[in-house]
Amino acid sequence: MKRILTFLALLVATTPSWAALTLYTNETSYLAAVGASRSYIDFAGSPAATVSGFGFSPNVAFGSCTDSTNQSTCGTSVFHNDNAISDIGGSAANNGVGSLAWRFLLPDVFAFGFNYASGDIAAIQIVDPSGLSSLVDTTSATDFIGLVADTAFYGAIGVNALLAGDAGNDRYFIDDFRINALRTVPEPGSLVLVLVSLGIAALIRKSGRPTHLEHMSPAH
Repeated sequence: MKRILTFLALLVATTPSWAALTLYTNETSYLAAVGASRSYIDFAGSPAATVSGFGFSPNVAFGSCTDSTNQSTCGTSVFHNDNAISDIGGSAANNGVGSLAWRFLLPDVFAFGFNYASGDIAAIQIVDPSGLSSLVDTTSATDFIGLVADTAFYGAIGVNALLAGDAGNDRYFIDDFRINALRTVPEPGSLVLVLVSLGIAALIRKSGRPTHLEHMSPAH
């Protein structure tokens, strides 16, 4: 019997608690906006096999969904091949293509991104721990999606683009999945101290008076 991903609750059509959510469609811009890498998954290997979505990282689990609008259809397996992962099919779409989902096993993920290929991703369905959801339009992206928020991410589903002529879901492959820290900025108090120090240094240079350290220099 297929295990169900317990990290995603049934979608609730309501507004979640994210006060600020930024979408990046360029990897360079995303990396410039975030801090250090916390996890990087390159999905190395080409087994051409269905594998557990828990085997790639201790910080995030992946799964395949048969309905991108219903998290209860998400299992814990993915298709792994060509250094990337994709869904394992079984959806009601005419071509049977499903979607990928992921759940963060860290409690404090505020930034993540990934490359994708082969197909298009129309949106990212993000979910917070209480089950509230939000749909992020990613139709402007072509091969990279990055999201940064002021509230920790819990889980998400990559919603497939639709093929023309009702042919079904567009199958995509995910690669280079990363979790990043937020970029740190100086605390207001620290910033004030820096400005004061710079001001004192400027006054000393202007007056030409020696500092206490200069008084302590050994005689020549």
